[in-house]
Amino acid sequence: MPDTFDEQEYKRKLIAGGLPPADAAALAARTAAARRESGTAGQETKPAGKEKPATKAGASPGRSAFKPVGELFELTPPAQPEAAPARPAEPPAPATAERRQTFIEAVAQHVNGLAGERKSDMATKHSKTATDALAVTVEQAQDAALLKHTKEQMKSLQLSLFDLAPWGDNQRGMPNDFARSALFTVRNKRAPRRELKDEVLFHVMRDVRMSYTGEELRAYDDELVFLQVLEYAKRVPVGEVVTFTLYEFCKDLGWPVNGQYYKRVEDCLTRLTATAVKFSSKRVGKIAVSLIRKFGFVEQSEKRKSRCWVLLEEEMVLFFAGGHYAKVVWEKYRKLSAITRRMFDYFSTHKEPFPLALDTFKQMCASDVALAKKWREQANDSCTELQKSGLVKGVWIKDDLVYCER
Repeated sequence: MPDTFDEQEYKRKLIAGGLPPADAAALAARTAAARRESGTAGQETKPAGKEKPATKAGASPGRSAFKPVGELFELTPPAQPEAAPARPAEPPAPATAERRQTFIEAVAQHVNGLAGERKSDMATKHSKTATDALAVTVEQAQDAALLKHTKEQMKSLQLSLFDLAPWGDNQRGMPNDFARSALFTVRNKRAPRRELKDEVLFHVMRDVRMSYTGEELRAYDDELVFLQVLEYAKRVPVGEVVTFTLYEFCKDLGWPVNGQYYKRVEDCLTRLTATAVKFSSKRVGKIAVSLIRKFGFVEQSEKRKSRCWVLLEEEMVLFFAGGHYAKVVWEKYRKLSAITRRMFDYFSTHKEPFPLALDTFKQMCASDVALAKKWREQANDSCTELQKSGLVKGVWIKDDLVYCER
């Protein structure tokens, strides 16, 4: 069928997804212009990923020969990469815009397709023979090569997190895989933070395995700081540093602007940097990251004017690929108590949330509350707080299950 691009319909969908109208209009116009200039508008196109890749000789039935994402879609990096746009309203060159969009779709499709491929592969493996072990080794090497190639493509095309996972400036974005885990705890503020070494974290999804090394991260401060760092970094090309002042950070978090809270921000950034998260799932494969790769100061004279720089792991964007992230209204979200925020973390990752068992919720929060009655009371208080926030239509507890209507 002809590929007819409806600019107004695309803009409407972007606005419905949470983008400000001005940004949505600019992004829609940019995409329409790129299609016109590249001569693809009105031409017949094949959906990405529909062509069946060739199979290597000797490969197991049902498994496609490995190719990096860029090769699958014949992406050629530009000879001189263009400068990254400060905001999405500034369009790149038409030809580059077309390559960027193709690559974004390729990453999303490939990440989503990994689950199906691996499930099919495992169905054909019946014994742990030397051949099976070799196949696993080869697959891991292929995944590593794919990841390296994908990162190189993202850099050459000056892609940002916003290109893969857009959200409005009044929102914050969080990967579903983090929101459904016990990465950020709600343990008592007065209790010393634990030092963890390769500790397996609880995750709601059974096919996901997460382990963590570092000082314990808590929802009441570390989670907020992490989401704000993602906000600052969302329009910066992958692999480049982002800068901000401690004053700006405290203002954006709604924290008091003084030396005590400047130090609190600095402490959170230090904790987030000194972390190692090992992640494994059918969707994204195996990844090891630090929540923040590097952190430091550009200048540290007067605290109010102290300018920090942060560099995120390039692999972080893969957690967002394919729309696997939640968008939350920041003004309301940051004001929630830690337990209530963790409750909303889970519900925000579902359009129509499944009921959440109280015991599952407790494990997701890594709560140290011993009595089931006490935890139920705290969860009930969180339901009341979340209802009053206006982030959901309704939330209640029945038969040890938390129900939510978005």
